[in-house]
Formats: sequence, structure tokens, C-alpha cells
Amino acid sequence: MKIADIEVAWIQLPLAEGRGLSGGPITHSTDVICRVTTSDGVEGIGEARGAPLPMISSAIVEVLRPLLLGQDAAATQHLWTTMAQALLHDDGTPRNAAWTRNAALGAIAAVDLALWEAKAKAAGLSVCRLLGGQPRPMRAYCSAGFLTDGQPPEEMAQETLEEMHERGFRATKIRVGRGGPDVSAARVRAMRGALGPDGQIMVDANQAWSTEEAIEHARAMEPYDLTWLEEPLPSPGRPHRGTKETRDWDAETGRLGTSTSIPIASGENHVTLAETRDLVDKGHVRYVQFDCIKNGGLTEFAKVAAYCEAKGVALAPHHVPHFHVQIAAAYPQTEWIEVFDNAKQHVAWLDLFPDYPQTRNGHIEVLDRPGWGFTLNEPFLRERGTLVHWRR
Repeated sequence: MKIADIEVAWIQLPLAEGRGLSGGPITHSTDVICRVTTSDGVEGIGEARGAPLPMISSAIVEVLRPLLLGQDAAATQHLWTTMAQALLHDDGTPRNAAWTRNAALGAIAAVDLALWEAKAKAAGLSVCRLLGGQPRPMRAYCSAGFLTDGQPPEEMAQETLEEMHERGFRATKIRVGRGGPDVSAARVRAMRGALGPDGQIMVDANQAWSTEEAIEHARAMEPYDLTWLEEPLPSPGRPHRGTKETRDWDAETGRLGTSTSIPIASGENHVTLAETRDLVDKGHVRYVQFDCIKNGGLTEFAKVAAYCEAKGVALAPHHVPHFHVQIAAAYPQTEWIEVFDNAKQHVAWLDLFPDYPQTRNGHIEVLDRPGWGFTLNEPFLRERGTLVHWRR
């Protein structure tokens, strides 16, 4: 089963209304789509995001495609290492200055995920079963509660509750990160009041605070029984409010974790196994949110999952539930899958991926069909996307 072709396209569609985070609104739905075809005619689909789409696409077309054509499509670990060595120096910096590290990792992720689907299809198995898992509905939370200028917390809470009730969620994630601790407390207080005492609430600050600020905000939110506080501190490449102060991100996360009773979740921007290891060892997080779409694909996710299991840390992968649910269902320490209202935030997904997994009663299904279980709507991609290298 040799690699006969690797195709790439990307799609970016505007949202009807921005979805506000602490650093600004999400305004577009963005995805790179990769398709691997084998000499046996088996096709696999992968996806990437987290960096400029043309940059990810060019790394695939210019470097990975010519490198991998003719290679054994089932040799996922070998090919992952080959791709990483081609795009990144040993210190993790990109070999081509025109690409960022995140673009290189996104390119690897897209191809790696497509290879895993091709391998699963060749075996006649879902990705979940190929990994040794048992397809079953996975507990999910509704990712909502975005920041809208001038919106009262009670209105935010009611909107979130309406999104939850549509598919039977009993857990939600809302956004914080603007204003002082009193503002954060007001948002979670309103959400707790709307949801009641039994539902679960997560909060995401999107790297908004210094350690000292995060401690103040966390303590203000402690009375409202939160499931986790997500990514409160800025990553090394994203200095807090423009400062150039260098800190140990993971150690500071650990300091926050010992200063509040709220469990800490992080990991979507820890882009390798080595970085995630440091997060687990020094950050004392309760939940790791490794993102296979941004950070190297399933091959790296599997290593992260094994380390988390050894350390007693739960998995709650970030974003892209249609891929993550197949992978995460194979690991016993998975506790949560993040799910969105796609009509408001990921407007391409439902058209792009027919048979998209459904969410009912607060659980997302794991499709027990070969590969990821969903198909690609190629006419839609051709109509709305940018075909970088795609069969005409």
C-alpha cells in the first residue's frame, strides 16, 4: 500500500457573527483539507488549522508530497519522523523561514491523519477500533459563552443554556478574560444560576492573565464549582500585554494550580510530546487538551495519551470533535470532548463532511465505520475552497 498522491485544499468561510475570545473575536471558519490516495485506491482525509492556511498547504505541497510519494502508507511512525525531520530542525524551529513552527506541525498533522484513515480503511476498521478502542458515545460539553461587548452576563448565560438544551448538554464552557476578577465572577455566577447546581461549567481565559492576575480571578470564581479553568496564562510566544518577560510557562501554571481549588486544564498549545510532558510534570494540570489537528496528528497524540495515562492525568482534547472523538474513545482516561454549534462557529463542517457525528443527550457518537466514519463533500470543497493541489 504505497502513497500514490497527496492532495491539498483549504477553505475559509466568514461567520455571520464573531465569537468573542479574550484576545478578540473568531470571524471565520478555517480548515486545510488533505487527501492521501494509495496505490490500492484507498483514500484518507486529514485536516489542519492553527496557522495561515496557505502556509500549511505550501509546506505539504512543496516538501511533504514529493518526499512521501511511493512510501509505505501504513508506516505512520516512520513517516511522521521523516516529515518532522524534513520540516523542523532538532530544536523545533522550521527549516524554511517562510513557514512558522505551527504551520509545519499543521502540515504534518494533516498528512498524518490522512495516513491513519487510509490504514484504518485498508483494515476495514474505524480509527477507534484500529487503536484498540470500543466505539461508544463519548461525554461532551457545549463550547459556548463567548464574549460580546456590552452583553449582560445573564443574557450570555441564557444564550448558552439554549445552545445546551438543543442537544441535551449538561456541561458547558464559557469564556472569561476581559475585565477584572469581579467580571469573571459575574459571568460564572450568571451561568451557575441559569444552569443550576448539577450542571458542569468550564471556563476558558485564552491566555489572558499574568500568574498573579490568574490567581485573583480564580479565587473570585471558586465559589461557583467549576470543572476547570483553561489556559489562563500566556504561552512563551505570546507575552502578556506586550511584555518581554520570560517565564517558565509550565512552572507558573503549576503555581496557579496550587493557589486555587479549581482544576487546571491546558495543552492545546503544547505542540509536542516533550512540551506536554513538561506541562504534566511541572504544571500539575488535571486535564490535558492536546490538539491533534494543530500539533502533529494522531501519531503524536498517541504518545501524549500514553504519558498522561501513566501520570494519572485526564484527556479532554481541544476542538475538531469529528476527528478527536474517534481517537479519544480509544483511551480510558478521556473525560470530555469539546463540541460546538457548528452553524454559528464552524460553518463549513456540516456541508464539508456528510455523516458528521451527531450529538445527543450530551454525548457525541463514535461512528463505527471504516476510517473516520464520515465522507468528504468534494463538490462543496471545489465550489467554496481553494484547490492548491487537487485532482481536476
